[in-house]
Amino acid sequence: MPFDGIYNEPELLRQISHGDRDAFRALYHHYYAYIQRYIALFESSGDYLDELTQDVFVRIWEKRGHLEKVESLRSYLFLISRNIVFNYLRSLKVQQKVKELEGLPDPAGDDLEDQMLFKQYYRIALEAMDKLPPGRRKVLKMSIDDGLSLDEIAQELHISRAGVKKQLYAATAFVRQYLHEHGEMTVLLLIFLSLFEC
Repeated sequence: MPFDGIYNEPELLRQISHGDRDAFRALYHHYYAYIQRYIALFESSGDYLDELTQDVFVRIWEKRGHLEKVESLRSYLFLISRNIVFNYLRSLKVQQKVKELEGLPDPAGDDLEDQMLFKQYYRIALEAMDKLPPGRRKVLKMSIDDGLSLDEIAQELHISRAGVKKQLYAATAFVRQYLHEHGEMTVLLLIFLSLFEC
């Protein structure tokens, strides 16, 4: 598909990185249709096409501070789009697993007990993360809290992608094991554990 760039993209990215909403609006209007078509390659049903496309631009705005370092806007947009779609598809898989286990229409539920369990799991996960070596903990936080890809983390920390992957795998394996050992085994724990899959 054709993919025409915006005139003087580096300047546009610089403006957005400094919070220029007009520049961001220009990027949004220019690339919205391209991003939506790309997402449609993965999410063929189209049910959540608009929502996922919007999520891409929300993520770009949230991470606008990184934009001045971006060398290829096209590659950056597609990388963010892919990560958004993969996270969405992964959450669908988790929900499907829970439905199969429970046979319930709403796997997460909204009652107080579920909320308390999630808080408990979150506290245990934080305990586990505190026990990680500092470098490994930083990689995990950048992946989970900031939503950065392996390549983005490698670039930010000036280490190889393979090194990031190794650290992230070791960190997630430790947190998952810690949660298994210290959390009551429930369907909700399976959902929570899915946050720590790399």
